Amino acid sequence: MSVKLYEIRKNGIMKKILVTGGTSYIGKHCIAHLLDKQYIVRTTIRDIKKAESVRADLKKYLKKDTILEFFEADLLKDEGWNKAMENCDAIMHVAGPYPMNFDGPEENQIKPHEEGALRILKFAKLNNIERVILTSSIAAVWMGVPNDKDLDETKWTNENTKDIDPYIKSKTIKEKAVWDYVSKNKSIKLTTILPPVVLGPGIGDHMHATSMKFFNILAKREMPIAPPIKFGMVDVRDVAKMHVAALEKDESIGKRFIISENTYWTKEFAKMLIKIGYNAPTLTPPSFIVRFIANFDKTLKMVKPVIGLDYNINSSSAKSILGFDPIPFEKTVKDTSNYVKSIEAS
Repeated sequence: MSVKLYEIRKNGIMKKILVTGGTSYIGKHCIAHLLDKQYIVRTTIRDIKKAESVRADLKKYLKKDTILEFFEADLLKDEGWNKAMENCDAIMHVAGPYPMNFDGPEENQIKPHEEGALRILKFAKLNNIERVILTSSIAAVWMGVPNDKDLDETKWTNENTKDIDPYIKSKTIKEKAVWDYVSKNKSIKLTTILPPVVLGPGIGDHMHATSMKFFNILAKREMPIAPPIKFGMVDVRDVAKMHVAALEKDESIGKRFIISENTYWTKEFAKMLIKIGYNAPTLTPPSFIVRFIANFDKTLKMVKPVIGLDYNINSSSAKSILGFDPIPFEKTVKDTSNYVKSIEAS
């Protein structure tokens, strides 16, 4: 640990943290958790006009006024990053697009992730910022070996897999790129956080977020079947907590952490939704039929390699090092439902 960070902790002085992606579903929760723990926080957003709505959302969620600095910056441009990082002690790089049905050139999905992450690290080095916590994804792990049934942080997705989804490819390329950069720039102390499907209440209106779209696909029966697909699930509040835990624990430096409450078949998720009043689908067709349908359905195509695959996700490292004690998924489902209903009623 550097003398700088040690002295800051030792003397109880609040550290200044930059969170990228301040308008995002996960980003707002990271900001809220940091503010709640008395950190000084600043954030980047692509459109500075959205600053007041973010501030209002956080005030309502935390039930108190907040001090939060905003900086306009884009992952594909150099402008704004140097100013945003000035005098910061650490960075949480959360920003990055996550479209459910990406349609366009593959490079348009990959560039913000790969180039954006490398831009963050380069400016961090210029500003003598050692500590970086980066939001990756289970997507960078779960398609590494065909039919791999036991996923942990040692596994990597093969980004050269034929017909791999652009999002999965982008997350994998991004994380590999940052670890490669850090291997050549030892001053950067990196930790990556790898959540699976993230649900839970948003801060403000996040009905456009992929997480809420995924919830509604089943809850509102937008998909008439419960495909034979297993998903890792985690609460967004836990994702934020683990970002902060990684920041506060030096044992996390140089490590990847998968954070998953557990894995659930789509039908199991649907039954939880039925239990709280939704008319979710429970019909599960044979895997070979769903694989065929996936050739024509963009949503299913993304997860085609794991259709019918019964696999496990190991989050023991996060539990032992970061103190990961996940919110039960049934509570996450209920809280997500209450959040969706509150937004729809407003």
